[in-house]
Order: sequence, then structure tokens, then C-alpha cells
Amino acid sequence: MKPLPEHASLKQSLQYGLGMTAQTLRLMIGVGDYDAYVAHMQGHHPDAPVLDYAAWYRNRVEARYGGGDGKVSRCPC
Repeated sequence: MKPLPEHASLKQSLQYGLGMTAQTLRLMIGVGDYDAYVAHMQGHHPDAPVLDYAAWYRNRVEARYGGGDGKVSRCPC
């Protein structure tokens, strides 16, 4: 998430705070940040396909709680 500008309005500050709270909660339950995943894939694996949100989410949940094949994967790339 981008840093909050120095002269942010109250609305911008609240939106930023809510966004950071949502990101923290997702990370706490092991889901991760889809935007960070996309940026990582584009920067480090430009030739690899990028999962859509539904496939990425399913991968993250399976990595956290185990998939149907019994394997635990940490990186969707």
C-alpha cells in the first residue's frame, strides 16, 4: 500500500487506515495481498502467467490450510 501523503484529508486518512487494517487482517489469516503478488510476478517473472484473483485466493488458502493433494506450497509462481 502506498504511504499516506503528509497533508491528507480526514477522509483519505480513514481510507488509508481501513486499507491497512484490511491488509493486516488478510496477512494474519495467511491470505496475502493480491496486488503485491501481481507486482512480484510482473517484476520477477514477466514471462509467467499471472493468476486471476479467484485462482490466487484458492492457492493461498490451500497453501495455508493444505490442498487436496496433501502438498503445501508457499509460492504461487
